[in-house]
Amino acid sequence: MDNSLQLKKRLISNALNLCKNKSLTGIERPSAFLFDKIEMSFYDKTFNNIINNQEYLNRIGKIHPKVPTILEMQSSNSSDAILMNIFAHPEVKDWKPLRDLLSINSNDDIEFGWNPVHENEKWKKTEIDVKIGNSIFEAKLTETDFKSKHLNIVLRYVDVEKLIDLKTLTKDEIVSNYQLIRNIVTAKKYGYKFHLLIDDSRTDLRNEFDKVKNSIIDKSLANSIELITWQQISTCVSVDLKEFLTEKYF
Repeated sequence: MDNSLQLKKRLISNALNLCKNKSLTGIERPSAFLFDKIEMSFYDKTFNNIINNQEYLNRIGKIHPKVPTILEMQSSNSSDAILMNIFAHPEVKDWKPLRDLLSINSNDDIEFGWNPVHENEKWKKTEIDVKIGNSIFEAKLTETDFKSKHLNIVLRYVDVEKLIDLKTLTKDEIVSNYQLIRNIVTAKKYGYKFHLLIDDSRTDLRNEFDKVKNSIIDKSLANSIELITWQQISTCVSVDLKEFLTEKYF
């Protein structure tokens, strides 16, 4: 079973129901539903907060990589959209259950698209989906994997061989799960915790996460790495946002 494909179908179906129930409009495609306007992808309280925050507003302006006539977060498949629906909500810091789940504090700054410094990255910089205090998060929804890179590129990260047993992740000089490795190296460098956020249907991504976590040599580092599902998060937010997340995503 293709977990990503099944999830895409669910998200399209949910989007069609949203449009029917709330008089929204958009275009159904085989792999995604594209909302006509960016605000249709967001819960109203979240979107109102976004348009009053210039950094957030810049963030939602990213162009879709495959459909240059729309914004990336107009797609039902956008992991950035579900991330911002939650963490750009004006009340997010008030939800103690969420703070406890993610080990964050009410006074922590929230920064989308944070760029850590890695000396080996001269051109394409690592981008962390969101940093909250001393925790960093990688958001996934329908993405098929965590990308692969040649071993020579991975070895350029400082002390990566001391942190992770790369032999277990390498075949024919190609290292799998590069994005997870990069996030783990970042967490170690800055002394942060790292959380992967996925839909609970993505057993394929969970298996890859477990594979990488089991390859971590530094056990204290391994203990700071955690997988959390969007469904778990939805139980820790306000009732109205939970209803929106359930209708649009679950």
